[in-house]
Amino acid sequence: MPKVKKSTPKKTAPKKKVNLKKISIDPKKIKLPKIEVKGNLKPVLKIVGMVLLIIGSLVLVDLAVQYLNNDCSVAVVNGTRISKNVWNDRLQKAYGSAVASQLIEDQIIKSEAKKADVSVSKEDINKEVDRIIESIGGEELFNSALEANNITLAELKDQIEVDLLSTAILKPTLEYTQDDVKDFFNQYSDVIYPKETAALEEGAKLDFEKFKDDVEEVYVQQQVQTKLNTWLSEKRAEYKIQDNSTGKPKYGFLTITTNIVNNLLDRFQKNSEE
Repeated sequence: MPKVKKSTPKKTAPKKKVNLKKISIDPKKIKLPKIEVKGNLKPVLKIVGMVLLIIGSLVLVDLAVQYLNNDCSVAVVNGTRISKNVWNDRLQKAYGSAVASQLIEDQIIKSEAKKADVSVSKEDINKEVDRIIESIGGEELFNSALEANNITLAELKDQIEVDLLSTAILKPTLEYTQDDVKDFFNQYSDVIYPKETAALEEGAKLDFEKFKDDVEEVYVQQQVQTKLNTWLSEKRAEYKIQDNSTGKPKYGFLTITTNIVNNLLDRFQKNSEE
């Protein structure tokens, strides 16, 4: 019988265990494939930059023209500007002297009120505003009147303050009787009280005693306005006024300092006399 060789099992090397924790990847050693771009992008970027620069320049120029047309122009006629400088120059020549004179007189009234220790409260001013609103026919018509006369509420209040101050200053100097007030009422009652007059029966008249206090206030205001111009002319002579609307301003050596010293000396002299 042939001998059968016994096969011995082959020895295999034991498998090594891989420790995943010890494996580290260095991103610097990883080589990514390069992406090749065909052509040069620099000319394209230059063109885009120039387009953006042109658009930005056009926007700035457009805004500048709008500013000239809106803020520096009083009007634009078919694209031609009429500058505010020309407009202001015409206004100053036409009305500058009258407006300056009014402002000077307002300042004199305020200065004289301060000397006389006379003041007007905000409540008094607001009462006059409410009275005007009521006489006009409501706040909507009042606002329309302000817009039509190109005047703001603040400017109106300033005018009312000056009027009330002038009345407070000059009222003590007025001389009148109740008969004068009654004659004034009989003559102008239909103008002062048109609604009440219209509601009367034919031949009837308004009762003076009923409206006496209001009529006296109107009468005083009318008398103050009559006397105001003469009073202001006299006061103008007492003030040192430099009206630059009627001529070029004058310059001198230490003019302001001299005026301040003279005013202080005048005040000191008046206080010592008192």
